[in-house]
Amino acid sequence: MAGLISMAANAQTPNITWGAPTTISGTSDVSIVGAVTGTWAPGDDWRTTSNPNLIADNFPVNGVTFNAYGSGPLNGGSGFTTTGTDNRYGSFSNPNTTDANYNFLLQTAIYGNGEPMTLAWSGMNPGDTYQLEFWVNDGRNSTTAERSETITGGANTSAALAYGTGPNGTGPGQFILGTFVADSTGDETLTITPYGGADIGPSAQVNLLQLRDITPVPEPSTFALLGAGLCVMLAGFRRKSANSASR
Repeated sequence: MAGLISMAANAQTPNITWGAPTTISGTSDVSIVGAVTGTWAPGDDWRTTSNPNLIADNFPVNGVTFNAYGSGPLNGGSGFTTTGTDNRYGSFSNPNTTDANYNFLLQTAIYGNGEPMTLAWSGMNPGDTYQLEFWVNDGRNSTTAERSETITGGANTSAALAYGTGPNGTGPGQFILGTFVADSTGDETLTITPYGGADIGPSAQVNLLQLRDITPVPEPSTFALLGAGLCVMLAGFRRKSANSASR
């Protein structure tokens, strides 16, 4: 049944070409290719480390601001929907990078108990090329680190992302990049399929998301060549018109 739901959810969405899962290491993990379209993080009473009484809704990492409850197409109030989520947890393991904001963000996630989770959004520009970045981090101990999950977008499924890496599974989790071209609907749906281990059951999880528009922009030289070509064509039309008038 879960497989049929996954197939139905992704039947009409663009195929995502996935890269390889990469272990979380530092702020350079956060892609800055193209232009940011939207970010998402599970907020709910975030507090800054300098002032625990001040609730904050966003935290920058590598120049990218991750917004509680999302921004752009990933905003919960503008078309971003989820299924299969049961709760939010804010005490996952610290990935121990050198960036306090990155560490803070990655210690919170939404999760589901056993069943696949879906994330869907709309509002993308048809025909544009997008890059999706997805993070999962747990690694509290060797038992929780037995968990992993795959992500399906369209007809393509990623390799499994590990919740924890390193000795005894207590190291940081992983992130993955995927690219796709938005179709005429401007919609996309992800299906997250969780896996457990010998000592623990599956639990779908997402810590952070980023969506970037990486549509190639023509070089100035390309515009110059197009302009020159149009001038040649215009000159040819004028010459032909002049010759016809002189007959």
